[in-house]
Formats: sequence, C-alpha cells, structure tokens
Amino acid sequence: MPRFLSRAGTHIDDLERQLARVGSVDNDDASADEGAVWLPQAAVAPTETTALLEPGVTLRQALPANAVCTTDGRGLSIFVPQQQQQQEEQQGNTSLGSANGGLEGSPRIHLRWTGKARNKAGVAARKLGTWDGVFLPVMLSIWGILVFVRMGYFLSQIGIIGTIASFVCGYTVTTMTTLSISAISTNGTVKGGGPYYMLSRSLGPEFGGSIGLMFYAGTLLSGVLNAVAFVEPLLSNFGRTAGDITHTFPEGVYWNILYSSVLLVFCTVVCLTGARVFAKASTVLSTFIIASTAMILISFVFQKPFVNEEKAIHYTSWSLATFKENLWPELAPIMEGRPSETFGSVLGVLFPACIGVMAGASMSSALRKPSKSIPQGTLWAVVITFILYMTIILCLGSTTRRSTLRDNFNVLQEINILPIIVPIGAITTSVTSTLSGVLSSASILQAIAKDDLFACLRPFKRVNRSDNPTRAIVITYVISQFAFFMGDTNAVAPYTTMFNLIMFGFVNLACLVLKLAASVNFRPTFHYFKAWTACLGALGCFAVMLFVDMVSALVSTGVVILLFFYVHYTCPPKPWGDVTQSLIYHQCRKYMLRLDL
Repeated sequence: MPRFLSRAGTHIDDLERQLARVGSVDNDDASADEGAVWLPQAAVAPTETTALLEPGVTLRQALPANAVCTTDGRGLSIFVPQQQQQQEEQQGNTSLGSANGGLEGSPRIHLRWTGKARNKAGVAARKLGTWDGVFLPVMLSIWGILVFVRMGYFLSQIGIIGTIASFVCGYTVTTMTTLSISAISTNGTVKGGGPYYMLSRSLGPEFGGSIGLMFYAGTLLSGVLNAVAFVEPLLSNFGRTAGDITHTFPEGVYWNILYSSVLLVFCTVVCLTGARVFAKASTVLSTFIIASTAMILISFVFQKPFVNEEKAIHYTSWSLATFKENLWPELAPIMEGRPSETFGSVLGVLFPACIGVMAGASMSSALRKPSKSIPQGTLWAVVITFILYMTIILCLGSTTRRSTLRDNFNVLQEINILPIIVPIGAITTSVTSTLSGVLSSASILQAIAKDDLFACLRPFKRVNRSDNPTRAIVITYVISQFAFFMGDTNAVAPYTTMFNLIMFGFVNLACLVLKLAASVNFRPTFHYFKAWTACLGALGCFAVMLFVDMVSALVSTGVVILLFFYVHYTCPPKPWGDVTQSLIYHQCRKYMLRLDL
C-alpha cells in the first residue's frame, strides 16, 4: 500500500505539471488559472481517460496499471482495488484486474475540477465558428443600411462610373487590409480585442494603444451610423407626415434621436446577454436581409416601366438611354441653400459601406479557432458583398432616371414589386450592424483596459462569468448616446470613415514593417499576404483620408501621435516587445554578417 501511494503521488505530481502546461496554451491568461489543475474534458468520462499529456503518453499510461478511474461529473477519482493491491505488494503483479471487485475501502486520490477550470471548459464549448462568428458579422456589417438609403444618392452625384470606381477603391483598401489581418491572425495566438491585440503585440504598446483607441471610436461610430440611418426607412414608411404605410410616429430632430436611442438600448441589452445570443440574433435577422436583397434584384427583372409624379419616380426598366444618362458624374447640392457636393464628400459617405471587415477580427475572443476563421470568413464576406454591390449599381443605374435618384433616396422601395420587404430589410440591417458595432467596440475597449495602457480605462477590464465585457458595453452605450447629437447620416459617415481609415492604414503599415524587417517572430501561415499588398493598403488608406478631408486627416493623425506619447511616457513596461526591436535585430544581424573576422 505505501508503495502504491508513493508511486501514484509521483504520477499525479507529473500529471499536474503537464496539465498546467497544457492549460497555459489556452487563449485565456495563464495567471487566471494559476495553481489550477485543468483536466481536459476527454479525461472526465470513465471510458475516455486518454487525454494526451505529452506526445504518445496518455492518462492511463501515466497511472499505475491496476488503477481504476471513475468520475462524478465534478472530478476524477483514481484508486486501486484491494485485491489487486495485495497482489501487487506480494507478487508485483501489474495487471489491471477487475474493476468491480474490492472497490470499497480502496485508497483513493481525487482530482477535483476547480471553479475556473470548469468555467474555462464551459466557455470553450460555447465558442463561435467561422459562419456565426466571422462570416455573418462581417457580411452584415459591410452590407449595411447605406445600400438601402444612399445608393440613389451615390449614383445621382457621381454616376455609375464614379460609384463603381469609389467601391473599387474602397474594396481595394479593405481587401489589402483583410490580407494583412489574415497574416497577423495566422502568425500566433489571437486573443480578445482582435485588431488591437494584433497591433499591440506586433508594433508595441504605444502603437497598439493609440491606434486601438482610434479603432474603438471608429467601430463605435459604425454602430452609431446605422442607428441614425435606421430612422430614415422608419419614418418614410411609418412617419406621421411622410409615412407611406401608416402615419404613426412623430417627426423631428429630437424624435429622431429618441428612435435611435430605443434601437441602441435594445442592442445594448442583447449584447449584455453575451456573444452567443448576439450570434443567434444575427443568424435570425440575416434571413430578412437576404430576402430583402433578393427581392430588390428580382424587381429589376420583373418590374415594368411606370411613372409616379407625386413621388418623383420615373422607372424606365432596362434602357440604354437611362444607362448613358446615369453614366457620368453630375455633382449638385442635395437640398436648396447648401453647397454642391464634392467627390470627397460623397466618398466620405460611401466608404463606411466597405469597412465592416474588422467585425470578425474584433470578435476574436469568442472564436474557437481565430487563426482559421478570421481569414476564411472575412475574405468570403468581402467577395460576396462586392459582387452584390456591383450588381445593384448596374441595375439601378440602367433602370431609373437621374432625377428620381436625386430627389427620392427611398427609390429601392418605390420601384420594388413588394415594397414592404425593403424597409424590413433596411431596419433589420440597422439592428444587426448596431449590434455588431456595440459588441465589437466593447470587446476592443475591454482588451485595451486589460493591458493597463490607460489608467482611466482600468474599471472596464472586468468581465462577467460568461466572459462578457459588461462594463465596456455600458460605457459604449453612453458614448454612443451622446454621438447621436452629431447629426444625420451624412454628418456621421465622414467621421466613421476617418477613424476606420487610420486603423486600416496602421494595420497595413505594421505588416509592411514586420515583413521588410524579416522579424523572426513574424511567420504567418497565410500565404497570400505580400509586402506589396500591405504597402498598397497603407498608401491607399492615407490617400483616401487626405482626399475626403485633409483637415480631419491631419487632426486625426495628430490625436494618434499625442496618444502614442502618452502611452510611451505613462505606461509601465510591457513584455511584448515592439517593432523597433525587430529593426534593431535586423540591422545588428546584417552588420555582424559583414564583419571580416
């Protein structure tokens, strides 16, 4: 008996050390489970005691041959039958023996699940996959409210040529950024905060903190933009004076803020319940968006030409004359008393329709396999939405007169064979995009606070038992509520464009520097990323920023520089390293190889 206990104790000590090393590989902080013995789920069931400890070594092999393992669902009991124990002491017999005989009174060693270990296993089982964690959030973020309420505005101002060129420009920048994100996400472990985590661990805390806050602001404003734009299809169909279906809701500036606030409160409550509820809600609501998009495309095929002078609708169906009329830009004021629109102002409103590519990366803490799901889900969403955008641009520009596109922003509903489906799709996409904006921005803020880069953000690093950033969601709601006073869709969109372009530009710049420096810790498994793709993405982002608004671009860059120096002089040292260390290593290695010894 003493010999068994001694040998079993040695095995258990080794088991604890090996399992602690296995647990430390998980995405959660190792410090959170310090001292915990984390048994994989495969080791809990009595017939499934083959959880790998080291390559080729199983739990059964690590224990005495005659040991019997049982479980009560909360821990693992390891003991030896008395009959087999006596034989072992007398004869050194190492056979397994009967698991049913002589169990009562047998010596027992019990490994109990710790609370954190049980929570970790449960959280791992609730992680999201490529479809619900990346593809749907990215697709719903890109395919946002602007396609329903501003497509006529784009075509009437810059024509078919200008609109296609603008979308190609926007998608070039976002695609290059997607390749950079895919490279960083396949370079190592990706934790909560997505793009922020990638930047901070690649470029250092100064770049990560400053750019991370800019991205938090951009993601938050994306949600605000959709909540503000939500009011337009609501009132155009149910407004007291402008409603086509019923005359129910009062209209006015403060009423508009109230409606946006109601939507924001609903989305905040859903986000507070966790990522799983968000994913389920997105899956259900996406069916309405798909149906609405399909009906828009079907209407271009089956709708017959008609004229409605009361609503300024002139639908010609497929017409070469209409296509030529809408082909070239024709900039004009959108209302009397305002200056004429410019290419920069139109691009500033249009670009948010292309920027949802970060939605999947921002959900990295809720993904089972971030390095696999982020590249696949994001790239597929980019390809599908680009095809849909090009199709609607060509169809709408070839079937509807320019006067209609300029005077009636609700044109996609007016020319639909089933008009009610369009506002349903518009309102639904507002809800899903606002949900994504609130949860994604809160995850970024919680990740920044967790790294302790800004003292004022420390209260927001805590999460609840479901690993949900509750405090970060609440403060995101508060900031979003104040942002509603910025104005309408055209007023919010340029700020959303500027903040997201800063983030995109520095993500590409980070990948470019790491690639050119030949950093030893930058070896992504995503092979479609190249140095020229990152360079093109970075240059494209900064060029679009200057084109949209040079003053705002310079001010935004100045804010980033101030935040950089704040983190540099106030943040305690971090063990991550930064890109300057890679550059120094690269230069030292180059000149050492040139030494003539």
